[in-house]
Amino acid sequence: MSFRGLSIGVSAVFANQRALDVTGHNISNVNTAGYTRQIISNSTAFYQKLGHSGNGKVMQVGYGVDVQEIRQYRDEFLDNKYKKERTGLGYWEARYASVKELETIFSSNSEDGLQAVMNNFWNSWEQLSKPTGGLTARAMVKENAIAFVETVKNMDNMLVNFRKSKDKEIIENIDRINEIAKEFATLNLDIKKIEAHGVTANDLRDRRNLLIDELSGLAKIQVMEGDSINISLEGRMLVEGSRYELIKTVPDTANRGFVRLVWESDNGRLEISGGSIYSNFESRDVLVKGFRDRLNEFVIGVANEVNAIHITGYGISDTTQRPFFVNILDNSGAGIDLSTIAFNPELDNYDRIAAAEDAYSNEDNRAALKIAALRHNDYFTEDGYTTIEADRRYNFDEFFRNLISDLGNIGQEAATATDAQKLLLDQIDFRRQALSAVSIDEEMTNLIKYEHSYNAAARIVNVIDEMIEMIVNRTGLVGR
Repeated sequence: MSFRGLSIGVSAVFANQRALDVTGHNISNVNTAGYTRQIISNSTAFYQKLGHSGNGKVMQVGYGVDVQEIRQYRDEFLDNKYKKERTGLGYWEARYASVKELETIFSSNSEDGLQAVMNNFWNSWEQLSKPTGGLTARAMVKENAIAFVETVKNMDNMLVNFRKSKDKEIIENIDRINEIAKEFATLNLDIKKIEAHGVTANDLRDRRNLLIDELSGLAKIQVMEGDSINISLEGRMLVEGSRYELIKTVPDTANRGFVRLVWESDNGRLEISGGSIYSNFESRDVLVKGFRDRLNEFVIGVANEVNAIHITGYGISDTTQRPFFVNILDNSGAGIDLSTIAFNPELDNYDRIAAAEDAYSNEDNRAALKIAALRHNDYFTEDGYTTIEADRRYNFDEFFRNLISDLGNIGQEAATATDAQKLLLDQIDFRRQALSAVSIDEEMTNLIKYEHSYNAAARIVNVIDEMIEMIVNRTGLVGR
């Protein structure tokens, strides 16, 4: 009986030692990203029959405690909910960042903004149309025209760089997906090997779940659990057990050489439909294109309407009629748009700027008056410049303000959606962390509890040891 008691005490010592190890592991990983707190699960050891009592009942005695497993506190429902909403947050965060960058490009608050440049341009024509307008006014017309061309060219260049930055971001995110796929497949294999021996690879599972959280922000994925966790991306297996597929970025000749996605194994086309990668594709190919097209319409409207009047007027130095803006490709007044507009170099001689409708007339300012009046006339629909008078609804200032307003509305929508999605995700994560995160207070309480239990178990071993020592060394020695 005494040796059985010693075994019981030793089992308690070992169980509490393991519990202290788990508690220490939790405390040491309190700041580890993705770590899920672990607990020890104990059960009573098997019983042994001692015989029968006086009333005929079978007597049994327990053999102490067995450590069954070290398991994690996780809620799979909350984990799946978090992954789903993380995809939405990834999309809206990336979209909001893109809109903020576009707002910087189209900003009209600075002195160098297009709105201010256009005001200066129209004002210089008004000055030229006055009787006091002369050489200085002509110089201002030229300088403000050049400022307009340089401003829209600079905006166009920034829009191109914006697309390039989104393209680079897409490539970096795809590289990260490939890294995750490789690591995930390795984790699947390692977990399977470890758990084949009857233990649970909790820390490796934590790392795998953290990768799923990150991946769900990049793209819309489907997670399937079986012998291992498999990941599907757009209907095709990205990771299946220890196997994985890689994604490749290749130049798209139909889209100015910007990348598109294909599967590396067979060059099958891949279209991402969620997460930050989808948002970056949308910003690169849809959002920026739409606003550039409207800026292009604005430039076409300015060039066409100013040229239509200027080509009919005369400067004060000759009788040659010239366009005010030209196509940089052939120096003609035709086919001018955002990518080809330039100030007519022939007008570097200020006297050739047409302010009059009659040749050699220093007092005639009718052409300049008509050009100055353009700013108040309607030439645009909601979508762009039109030559159909019945469809015209907006003047130059109104069309550009509508562009800025629409961009602001998109930004407000993205900001609101981002905040709402972040709030929802935080609520889910709060509930998840309440269950899974390490609480130092709780772990310190467990530490004290297991310490006392360990000391008590050690005391049992000491008592049994003393009893055995009495039996072995002192029994039968009395009277010698």
